[in-house]
Amino acid sequence: MCVCCLLALLGLLARGPGAAGARSAITAQTLAPCYSADLKPTSGRLISAVSCTVLLAVPPLNTSTVVFWEYKNGPHEEFILKYYLNKPVNTTSSYKNRTKFNETDFSLQMVLQLGDSGMYRFRTESQETDWFQLEVIEPLPAPEIVGNSSVKAGGNTKLVCNISEGKADSYWWKKNGELLLGSDHFQFVHNNTLHIIEATMNDSGYYACVVRNKVSQNETSFLLHVQNAANMVLPVVMACVIVGSLIGVFVWCRRRGRFRHRVCSASEVSRK
Repeated sequence: MCVCCLLALLGLLARGPGAAGARSAITAQTLAPCYSADLKPTSGRLISAVSCTVLLAVPPLNTSTVVFWEYKNGPHEEFILKYYLNKPVNTTSSYKNRTKFNETDFSLQMVLQLGDSGMYRFRTESQETDWFQLEVIEPLPAPEIVGNSSVKAGGNTKLVCNISEGKADSYWWKKNGELLLGSDHFQFVHNNTLHIIEATMNDSGYYACVVRNKVSQNETSFLLHVQNAANMVLPVVMACVIVGSLIGVFVWCRRRGRFRHRVCSASEVSRK
């Protein structure tokens, strides 16, 4: 036997049985129904959404009279639960009413809250799994677009896309279903604000803001109407001037409709 092989074998024997392989790994998946996350099982790391349920499963380990599920986030560490065989499960208060522990295979189901992001581990008296990373993200609600719905041709306008909860990783804009690209005419500021420079009649239409993060995508639309400056409706003031003394009633009429129907309103005039 070569010297290198002999040294490697002696190292494994010195570390004891079971030490040759890596630690056991937790397998996790988001359970249906959850419309905001991938439902495929994974190991090492899982991204899921607030209010969804995840299943954390462990491989078979050596028999033990007590098992633990543990959580840590930075310097903070705590027990999720302790289970002594044939005794009630001892669950930490912050996890009660939203976790379900399987006493047969030691798996853990948990309804997620925003603060559950962190590292998870299962261990017995003699063995432990690797730490498993769970990232919990809040799904995005439909955004709101704020701006003037009517603009004069030749003027500038802007549309601002806001979300009330969560954090968007990306924004993009569409017009009448087509992706908008940045230009001198369409300018994006911080991605969530669309500036339209020197608007034209062709800019009229439906503008949609799309927001996305790792677990969700949502959008809303906004109707913009660009008015031709020559066709702008302006208020008209009509005055009737009386010279001399007169007591009576003035009647204002205008013709409307196909048959020239007259609409009139009266006002009383007194002598001054």
